[in-house]
Amino acid sequence: MLFHTFYSGKTVRSISVTLLNIEDEVNQQLSLFKVDNEKRRKLGFVMDGIRSKYGSKAILRAVSYTPAGTALHRAGLTGGHKS
Repeated sequence: MLFHTFYSGKTVRSISVTLLNIEDEVNQQLSLFKVDNEKRRKLGFVMDGIRSKYGSKAILRAVSYTPAGTALHRAGLTGGHKS
């Protein structure tokens, strides 16, 4: 469908779609050095839910509001480009 939507009649040199390392949610990489892995995983799901409902700028780390932060700027981009 995407090909037919965007194909302009010119020579196509490459088309690829890649998915790597797809795992069930129950599989996770454990760390020997971080504690509270389950708590961090649940927090990640809550943060994702907030971002899905209210937008990518809804919840950010404090460092994102400093001159060194990049997340606030990147939140306004689409695929790394200005929208």
